[in-house]
Amino acid sequence: MNPRKKTVLSNWIISLAALSLPFASLATSQKPPQGKDQATVAAADARKDQPLPLKPSRKVEFNTDQGTWLSVDVSPDGKTILFELIGDLYTVPFGGGEAHKLTSGMAFNSQPRYSPVGRKIAFISDRGGSENVWIADVDGSNPKQLSQDEQSEFASPAWTPDGNYVIAARFTQFPIGASELWMYHIKGGAGVQITRSHTKADTSPRRWVNTMGASPSKDGRYLYYPPTPERFLQPDLPGFANHPPRSHHRR
Repeated sequence: MNPRKKTVLSNWIISLAALSLPFASLATSQKPPQGKDQATVAAADARKDQPLPLKPSRKVEFNTDQGTWLSVDVSPDGKTILFELIGDLYTVPFGGGEAHKLTSGMAFNSQPRYSPVGRKIAFISDRGGSENVWIADVDGSNPKQLSQDEQSEFASPAWTPDGNYVIAARFTQFPIGASELWMYHIKGGAGVQITRSHTKADTSPRRWVNTMGASPSKDGRYLYYPPTPERFLQPDLPGFANHPPRSHHRR
């Protein structure tokens, strides 16, 4: 191996979180905010269902057989490829052929993932006015917003093996925060926080730990993810190359 590559790889940290995730109990903990009457909740839901208040000024058409910076997933049966291209989601036969468009409009949709049985997809979209985690049927119909944030960004959605939850990295914009893993039930709720960037209020932002790219094990007991310290992104800081590996365990 190239010595330079070896040095870089040694700095990356892969952690194992033994969660033994109690999915049933977590579902009951995701309750909607209290103190709001039904009319208020209904009005808020109606606003979410409305498309982005943006109007296209012109139409651009193009033909292509390649793309860059794509998020790609393969259906569980191995027959279809799901991918994003400049803000829309497409499918194409695994053996090649014409791509089929799943989404359209002004919203930017990205990072699609098939559910374990291939009946639904999870993805990131700003179609509700801000970026959030969404799911839809495998053909793009019946979209549903899972997270309910207005000042956050999301990345790397991943399904739990039972298909009941989507795990994604969430980081706030105002104020700017580190990336933390959250889990959302497909039937709704406020979500469950899995990781925290820091446990003490006075922790320096340079010592916060970013977590994203979650990958649950097939039996649902473990969650793999790469926690990256803020100082990893700043190699001029002391201790950059000597950050000790971590292993998180939770019963």
